[in-house]
Amino acid sequence: MPEALVQVVNEHDEPVAEATKQELWSRGLIHRIVRVVVEDTAGRILLQKRALHKQPHPDCWDVSASGHVDAGETYEPAAYRELQEELGVIGVVLVRLGKYRSNVELEGRKLNRFNMVYQTTLQDTSQVVLEDDDVAEVRWYTLDEIRELIAQAPQQVTTGLKEVMKRYYSNQA
Repeated sequence: MPEALVQVVNEHDEPVAEATKQELWSRGLIHRIVRVVVEDTAGRILLQKRALHKQPHPDCWDVSASGHVDAGETYEPAAYRELQEELGVIGVVLVRLGKYRSNVELEGRKLNRFNMVYQTTLQDTSQVVLEDDDVAEVRWYTLDEIRELIAQAPQQVTTGLKEVMKRYYSNQA
């Protein structure tokens, strides 16, 4: 099965081309990422642990679901797709938390991207069913537990999780 093509965008986040992930990372092409934070009714956040084969950040804790926006796709459909693919979650309402730009080099990959962050609340946590071999496990954390994880073991969390927590959860109790 051929690798899905990812949407390439310009500095204004307008689609301009398509490329493989390898092309994005080697050439530093600007692309789109979605990140979804899943909460339960008690306010805990579901984190996923990336599988050992996932690059970058193998075996690290990340936001609930995340991924590239495929060619011809927009942010919101990509977020719903990632939720379903990674966690088996469907039929939820996504709330947009915000969008930010990041440009870092990590493990030899040039990650030049727009990040759209969404949040959803699950009434029934049994909806979560790991359906993707890219996710090793999931676990519910309180905000304080996530902050402690980031502070005590920063090498065990992804850059994306650190960014989302700093931008959207730093002012919460």
